[in-house]
Amino acid sequence: MKNIKKIVIVFFCFLILFCGKKIQINQESLNGSKSTEKAIVDTIKHTTIKIESDKKVTSQKSKIIFLESTRGIYLTAYTVSSSKFYSILNSAQAAGINTVIFDLKNMNGHIFFSIPQKDILTDEKIKPIINIPKVVKELHMRKMKAVARVVMFHDQFAAECDSTLRPLSHSGKYWKESQKRKPSWLDPSNSKVQKELLNILKKIAKSGVDEIQLDYIRFPTQGSISDAIFSFQREDSLFAKADSNYILRSKSDIIEDFIIQAKDICSKYNVGLTADVFAIVAWQRKSDIAATGQDIEKMTKHLDAIHPMIYSSHFSENFGYREDVSNEPYFIIYKATKLTKKYTEPNCKVIPYIQANSWKVNYNREYIISQIKAIENVKSDGYILWNASNRYFSTLSWLKEYYAD
Repeated sequence: MKNIKKIVIVFFCFLILFCGKKIQINQESLNGSKSTEKAIVDTIKHTTIKIESDKKVTSQKSKIIFLESTRGIYLTAYTVSSSKFYSILNSAQAAGINTVIFDLKNMNGHIFFSIPQKDILTDEKIKPIINIPKVVKELHMRKMKAVARVVMFHDQFAAECDSTLRPLSHSGKYWKESQKRKPSWLDPSNSKVQKELLNILKKIAKSGVDEIQLDYIRFPTQGSISDAIFSFQREDSLFAKADSNYILRSKSDIIEDFIIQAKDICSKYNVGLTADVFAIVAWQRKSDIAATGQDIEKMTKHLDAIHPMIYSSHFSENFGYREDVSNEPYFIIYKATKLTKKYTEPNCKVIPYIQANSWKVNYNREYIISQIKAIENVKSDGYILWNASNRYFSTLSWLKEYYAD
C-alpha cells in the first residue's frame, strides 16, 4: 500500500513537472511568435519608410533639373532632326549648358511632331521630323532639361488658310498686319484658335518634355492695329449693351486667361510652363501692356519662368541715353532683367534670352561674356542663348573658357 502511494505521488510530481515544462515551452513559443511578429512588423515599417524615402529622393531628383541656374540654348526643329544636333550637344555640354529649347511649332505654323490631322491641320502644316521621346531621352542622358518651344498666335499658315481665325477690320473684311505681305497673325481671343492651341499643348505635355515654353503669347503690334477688331472686343460690346455694369476686358486679361488654361494642362502632366515676352515689356509702360497684352505681374502668377528677349540690337539708338546701345549689352541686359524681376511674382523665375549672334552688333567674346556677367550681377535665374541660325560653336567655346577660368 505504501508502495502504491509512493508511485502515485511520483506520478503526480512527474505530471506537474511535465505540464509546467509544456506551459513554459508554449510560453516561449508564444514569446517567439510575438518576437517574430514584431520583427515582421519592423521589417514592413522599415520597408515602408525606405520606399517613402526613395520616393522623396526620386522626387528630389526629378526636381533638381528645375532648381539649377539655367544655361540654355535654342535649337530649331531642323537642327534637332539633323546630324548637327549631336555635335552641338557635345559642345554645349562642354560649355556647361544644361537646358535645350527646341521648336515643336514655329511662327510659320509648322508642327514638327506627329499629330492627328483635323480642321486647319493639313499635311503641309504638319512636318513630323521630331521624335519627342528620343530627343528627351538624349537630353536626359546628358542631364539636360528638355523644353518644347511652341509659337502661339503668330501662325502664317493658319492665318492664310482660314481668314476667320484673324481679327476683323472696320471694313468688314478680315484684318492683316500688312497689305503687301501674307497674313501672319491669328486673333488671340478667338475661341477656335485657343482651343486648337490648347489641344496641341496637351499632346506635347503628354510626350515627356520637362517644360513647355510659349512664344508669341501676345497680340500683334505691327500694321494698322487701330483697324483690328478682336473677338473679345465684339463680345464685350454686346455684353456691355445688355448690362451697364459689365466690366470690359483688356488684352492682358485675355493673355492671362489663356495662360491659366495652359497651366492647368501642364500641371496635370507635371510639366513646367514658361513664356517669352518682349524686352521692352520689362519697363511695363501702360502703352506697351495695352498693345501686347503682356502684363508681367498677371502672367507670372501662373508661370514657372518668364523669358524677356533682351537683344541690344533691337533697341533704338540712344535708348537709355546710351551712345552706342547696340554694343553696350551689359547695360541692356542688367536694366531689363532687373526691371522684369521687379514686376515678376516671387515664385516665378526670370531667365532672359540673350543675343548670341552678330546681327547689327560687334559680336565677339567680350560681347557674350558681358551679357553673362550682367545676368550674374543682377542675380537672375540664368539665361538662354539665341541664334536663329543655330551657329553656336564660337559662342560655346568662349563660354567654356569663361567657366573654366
